[in-house]
Amino acid sequence: MTYLYNLVRYVFLVIVSLIHVQASANEIALSIYEELIDFRMTSHLQQNFAGELAVMHTNFEDNGADQISYRFYNQDELGSVNFELGARLYWLDAETPQGQDIDGHGLTLDIGSNHQLSDALLLELNISYAPDIITGGDFENVTEWDVRLSYRLVEKGNLFVGLRNLEVDTGQQDFDVYDDAYFGLKFEF
Repeated sequence: MTYLYNLVRYVFLVIVSLIHVQASANEIALSIYEELIDFRMTSHLQQNFAGELAVMHTNFEDNGADQISYRFYNQDELGSVNFELGARLYWLDAETPQGQDIDGHGLTLDIGSNHQLSDALLLELNISYAPDIITGGDFENVTEWDVRLSYRLVEKGNLFVGLRNLEVDTGQQDFDVYDDAYFGLKFEF
């Protein structure tokens, strides 16, 4: 019981610290669709580092899921292409297609890039993978990819559409937590 109490206490302290960092967010994005809502706050830190706090709820194919994650990444620019390398701490509570509640936590390894197609268009790609060695709870591994096309409507406001896949392997089965399109708005400060 002491181990569980200490684990909960440390996780709570980490989350409070991360939320405090996110109070100075440079970007806020809201993604929605029929079965998805995703809210993200991104803070650009010193030099080329950034942090992103994300909260997601989905009801994909009548299977509910909730996820909280914090992604820390480094970015570097080469011409009109921006490359990202980072890691994400996550907690995911999901319902399997058979109706069983499962949850997991861990660390995903992230790579991504975005390409400025024109002054108004931006193409983004992000891939995340969490192997068994850094995944806990009911999951063997977690895989996620996200492709997004943004259009700048106003100076600091974008409209975007995307396609996202979040897949979980429990050891007995693989299933999609979310695998569909979405759209949303992003504001920069």
